[in-house]
Amino acid sequence: MSTETKQILTKKDVRRAAVTWHMTSHMTYNYQRLQAGALTTAMGPIFEKLYPNNNEKMIEGLQRHMLYFNTEPRWGAILPGMVVALEEGLAMDTTGEMDATIIPDIKTALMGPLAGIGDTLWAGLVKPIILSVILGWAVQGHIWGAWMYGIGVTLLDFVVTYQMFMRGYKLGIDSIDRFLEGGFVKMVTTALGIIGLFCLGAMIVKYVTIGAVYTIELDTGVLDLGSILNKIVPSLIPLSVTLLGFWLQVKGKSVTTILLILFVIGFAGGAVGLLG
Repeated sequence: MSTETKQILTKKDVRRAAVTWHMTSHMTYNYQRLQAGALTTAMGPIFEKLYPNNNEKMIEGLQRHMLYFNTEPRWGAILPGMVVALEEGLAMDTTGEMDATIIPDIKTALMGPLAGIGDTLWAGLVKPIILSVILGWAVQGHIWGAWMYGIGVTLLDFVVTYQMFMRGYKLGIDSIDRFLEGGFVKMVTTALGIIGLFCLGAMIVKYVTIGAVYTIELDTGVLDLGSILNKIVPSLIPLSVTLLGFWLQVKGKSVTTILLILFVIGFAGGAVGLLG
C-alpha cells in the first residue's frame, strides 16, 4: 500500500472525535446497532475532513460504521481510535491496495475481546473498589461522598476514554498487540484483584454487624462466647456469614434465596439468644 507521508487529520480533529465518543457512547443504544450510532457520530467530522469534496466517499464511510458495534467504551476506546487511524490510512491510499472491508472486519474481531477486558478492569474491579471506599464516607453522613463518586468517576471515565482513544489512533493496528503483550492486562487485573480483596475484608469488619452474644454464667464470672471467638479469629462470624453468602451465589442461588437463608439464620440465632 502506498500512502502519502503527510497526515490529513490534525490533533484537534482526533481529540474532537475522542470527546464525541466519550459523550455519545452510552446515548444512542438500540438493539439493532448498539453503539454504532455513537461511533458514526464521532466519525462524521472525520469523514468531512478526509473527503471534503466527495459526498459519495463520506456516505460509504458512514454506512460502514452503522453496522452493529458494541464494546466497553472506556478501555475499549482504543478500538474507535484505531478505526480513525485506519480510515485516515484508507483515505491516503493512492493505489487502491487497501480494502475498505478490513475496517469493519477488525472492529468485529476485536470489539468482543476488548469488551471483556474493559468490563473486567472497569466495571468488575476499579469502580467497585472506588465505591467501597466512598460508601464508608457516605454512611458516616458525609453528603460530599456521593458527589465525590459522581464527579470523580465521571472525570476518571473521561481520562481513561481519552487516553485509550488517542493511544489507539497513535499506534493504529499495532495498538491492540501493544495493549495485550507482556501480560499487561493480567498484571493489572491481578493487582486490582488483590486491592479489591483488602477492601472487601475492611467492608466485612465495618458493615457486617452480626456476632455471638451468648453468655454462660460461671462461679468465676461470665463467659462471653463472642469475646472468645474474636480472640481466636477477629470478626469470625461476620466473615463466615459473608463467605456463606458468596458460596451460595457460586452455587447459583438467587439473591432472594440468599437473603431468605440469611434472614432465617439471623432470626433463629436471635430467637435462641446466640446471635445478635
